[in-house]
Amino acid sequence: MTTLPSEALPRSAHGVTRVYLIRHGQTDWNAEGRYQGHIDSALSTLGREQAARLAVALAAVPFRAIYSSPLSRARDTAAAIAAPHGLPVRPLDRLREVAMGEWEGLTSEEITARFGDILRARRRDPERITPGGGETLAELRARGIQVIGEMVARHPGETIAAVAHGGLNKTILLAVLDAPLSRYWAIRQDNGAINVLEFDAKVARVALLNETAHLEAPAPPRMKTGETPAAQVRCTPRRPPE
Repeated sequence: MTTLPSEALPRSAHGVTRVYLIRHGQTDWNAEGRYQGHIDSALSTLGREQAARLAVALAAVPFRAIYSSPLSRARDTAAAIAAPHGLPVRPLDRLREVAMGEWEGLTSEEITARFGDILRARRRDPERITPGGGETLAELRARGIQVIGEMVARHPGETIAAVAHGGLNKTILLAVLDAPLSRYWAIRQDNGAINVLEFDAKVARVALLNETAHLEAPAPPRMKTGETPAAQVRCTPRRPPE
């Protein structure tokens, strides 16, 4: 079992830096159970609706910057969130999803048929079992913590968003929770989910995990011409307990 030294986690020297770590909306490949990895895939109709709901739910959050994986499913989700704030989306390559090697583009059924033994072993031991040509969870976590650290250093005491992917998000969350990568399957990351990480001079913490209430609320009213989601609804995610 590999562990991450606590001193490797980022710290904010000036106040609390909050990172809204968000998973992109649904894609057609998500709905089909197809492994995406580094392959680019577009948001589905539902995924675009989820992105719009995220924009409404986060319209009142005082973001200073919006970062995203360069893959279009994350970038387009980030663009919807950024629009009410008038902010550009800043793509960062290290926010892209875990590389799944020879499994990318295949459905779960196809992987079971061709690589069943490896798939079953990975479900038992995700930390040590990796698809051929893929990225290990330790490698994924290392680049995730590195890019989060750079964002925190760039925005001390500010609030930012990072739109990424299920696999990457889970390894970052496990690191902040000081949990081993063997617990990878113990965390859910639904499409359109919100996590909130807080970093101060002493500690890193998870303040919110896999929040999806905004996806279950009634659909936002149809916008008038020229109106943004921020003009329609002011909604701030509930404050987590201290």
